[in-house]
Amino acid sequence: MRVTEFSEPLIGELTQIEAEAFGDGGLNRWTFPVLIRHGAIYVLRCDGKICGIADIIKDWMDPGLAFLVNFVIRKGERNKGLGTIFLEKLIAILKDDGIKRLQLTVDPANKQAIRVYKKLGFKLITELSDEYGPGVDRFLYELELEE
Repeated sequence: MRVTEFSEPLIGELTQIEAEAFGDGGLNRWTFPVLIRHGAIYVLRCDGKICGIADIIKDWMDPGLAFLVNFVIRKGERNKGLGTIFLEKLIAILKDDGIKRLQLTVDPANKQAIRVYKKLGFKLITELSDEYGPGVDRFLYELELEE
């Protein structure tokens, strides 16, 4: 599930999936190798193909905090419950790794993602105005992983 080694075909596939979902906001050929080596990339496979990606970094100031940079289910695989399943598995892994809180940002218009996050217990912390440039607002959500 966690990507620890990479090849050109793998980086190409990951980049394509993120570009379809996030455009310029997705990770790319330059950022994937760095995050694989120094952060964490998790993939969900369906019938041998990558159908989901989760990009994670830890917070330097708070080692118990992880941030979900990007989370995507490939087009054509959405609306099957895979996002919920993948995120539940990811949360369990992060708990085992000693992460105490998981944060993420989401487009306020992405109602489907927000429903999944709320279903899994994420709480809205704040709205981040102009987070990714003028007029590009995000909601900041957090999940407490400690029991």
